[in-house]
Amino acid sequence: MRKITAISGLGLAAALVLSGCTATADAPAASDDMPSSAAVDTVNSDGSTLRATLAALLSDHVYLAAAAIDQALADGGDLTTADVGAAVATLDKNSVEIAALIGSAYPDAEQPFLDSWRSHIPFFVNYTIAKATGDQAGIDQAMSDLGGYAVSFGQLINSVVPELPAEAVEAELGMHASSLIAAIDANIAGDPAYFDLLKEAAGHMSMTALALSGGIAANKGIQ
Repeated sequence: MRKITAISGLGLAAALVLSGCTATADAPAASDDMPSSAAVDTVNSDGSTLRATLAALLSDHVYLAAAAIDQALADGGDLTTADVGAAVATLDKNSVEIAALIGSAYPDAEQPFLDSWRSHIPFFVNYTIAKATGDQAGIDQAMSDLGGYAVSFGQLINSVVPELPAEAVEAELGMHASSLIAAIDANIAGDPAYFDLLKEAAGHMSMTALALSGGIAANKGIQ
């Protein structure tokens, strides 16, 4: 089992998003009456680029958040080490990139999104501290904080992208939290299943990206 003495105020920064899938009707086959140029290029379209970029950034977010937490655990709770600082800084760069991508569609929402995105990662850190030190009250508080964040983040996203219901966003964040918490638990316990669980948590982000990019595409008329 991983041991940790005391962790205080890790300045990590960032978190995640959505649910619900978008469906598209099969495009009609090209014919003599419909030139092939009329078909939408679903491989190279703006919509597919948005989805792929967001999926990559969100997957990176999970791995970078896990790396920062793992480094803090490896350093025995000393959050002032150069390695922890570097991990946190790299995670925050990823957060800025995600917010910038959202901002490319909604400039006024970029900063509010980034502020919100950054705010929930400390809840994962607090959970890790509590779990590693056997603080049940701390565990309960961190889980309550994550649940509250899911509600407020869902409301924020819905206010920007009405096509994405706040409840669906909240549910998706719940899945994100539970999958990452499972990986954190395994890491603290020294369970080799940690690696598979982390991969599963990161893999979930492709569905998150599909939902979020689909809502943006519908809202902005992007194909």
